[in-house]
Amino acid sequence: MSTKTSFPPPEEEPNEPAEQPEAEAEPEQPAEPESQDAEELEELEPEPDREPEPVKQSTWPENAKPKVDPVQQRIRRRRAALSISGCLGIVAVLAAVAPFTPVVPMRGINVHGNHALTQEYVQQLADIAPDTPMGRVDVRRAAQNIAADPWVETVTVSRDWPSSVDVEITEHVAVAFIAQHDGTHLIDSNGEDFLVAEPPPQAIELVGAPVEDAEAMAAVVDIAASISERARNEIAAIDVAPLNHVLRTNDGRTIVWGASEDNKNKSYALEAVLQMEGREFNITNPQLVTSR
Repeated sequence: MSTKTSFPPPEEEPNEPAEQPEAEAEPEQPAEPESQDAEELEELEPEPDREPEPVKQSTWPENAKPKVDPVQQRIRRRRAALSISGCLGIVAVLAAVAPFTPVVPMRGINVHGNHALTQEYVQQLADIAPDTPMGRVDVRRAAQNIAADPWVETVTVSRDWPSSVDVEITEHVAVAFIAQHDGTHLIDSNGEDFLVAEPPPQAIELVGAPVEDAEAMAAVVDIAASISERARNEIAAIDVAPLNHVLRTNDGRTIVWGASEDNKNKSYALEAVLQMEGREFNITNPQLVTSR
């Protein structure tokens, strides 16, 4: 019987890496400067289209309101109201005080309705110093000063803001006059003897007027007042008689007026006869005028 003996294989020695010859180092090339020329810039690749990001929805309820502190809100409102009230108060005080200071002076006096009196004379009567503060202008005193003149029947003085004073006058209109021992008395359309002075051209003399008889005076003054301005310049006087008043013209003609009645129509007849030939006329009946 034969016996086989096995031997392990011999261990192989690891192969050692062959030594490679050292590579010679290549000389470093100098770095080329970056060119600013646009041709050497790297072209950027377009980015792919991106879908827009979805808008984030607010999670705050649509009808919800921010919470406000009611106390702070009341305080803010109160402060605003106080600020506005303070400003308005300051403006009101300034508006009330300014007219009494030289900031708002009186610059002039405007006179209306004057005929016999000149504007300068009325301004002197008012006695308001120039540059007087408008709030200090004494309009009542000025009115009293002007009303003291006999020609003035009524007067109103008022401030015309911001810088002037208005004077509105109604004067007496002298429709007749009576010559008496103390001078010529001017009579207005109401029969008032308001002034002793030289009569104006439109006033007609009343001859034989019963100055103590108020009713008779009123009747003859009504005749004088009814005569138109155009005819008035030709009438010199009225001879007063209760039922038979007679007018005398500047050139010596006479017109029988009669009683103080239907005076308006008689005044129309008077204008007509003054254009007619003749020396004596009777307009007692204005519908039937006679002359001779």
